[in-house]
Amino acid sequence: MLQPMQSQRLDDLRTRLEEVGCVFDFVVTTLDPTATPGEAEHRLVLRMLFEAIQERARTWQQKLIAQDARFANHRWPELTADLAQARPLPLTADAIRGLASEDGLLCRNFRDPPYGSPLQVVDFREWLQVLRLYPDEGMQVLDWVGDGYAEPQRSAWSSYFDDGKEWWGIWCLTLYNPRRRTLSALAASATD
Repeated sequence: MLQPMQSQRLDDLRTRLEEVGCVFDFVVTTLDPTATPGEAEHRLVLRMLFEAIQERARTWQQKLIAQDARFANHRWPELTADLAQARPLPLTADAIRGLASEDGLLCRNFRDPPYGSPLQVVDFREWLQVLRLYPDEGMQVLDWVGDGYAEPQRSAWSSYFDDGKEWWGIWCLTLYNPRRRTLSALAASATD
């Protein structure tokens, strides 16, 4: 039902964002033409995202160990994600429009992670296009963590969010675009 989207544009964007210090992880999937996703499908794309995050962490650890054998005995923190405990809340149409706003919090956090980045509004727009975040297309967006300061219990289902609760913040959304037949997920958690 959900197929990871594969394109050179998506791969190039992901690589470029990683190289400049973007802290957002994301996946984009396509849906079967007859599917109408519910919460189960949103959870599935979220699971795909966390599996991708774990795989990138393992790859990064292996690269460090290959560069310096002393890291072989290092105890790496375990990324946990108990999706059964996650409780999503749907965003309103106004909140979804706010996500796509160049003056909104998502754009500001995308462009200004804790260690800075050269990212511009044009990069944010390109990312939104890849995610298929088009507010005027009847999107359904679920927020899986809320405000890490005001509602820390909402993100307790994953250790991934612990760092972001210290200072910068946390994000975890799934985005269904019925017109484009895509279901995407994004997450971020960072601290200085």
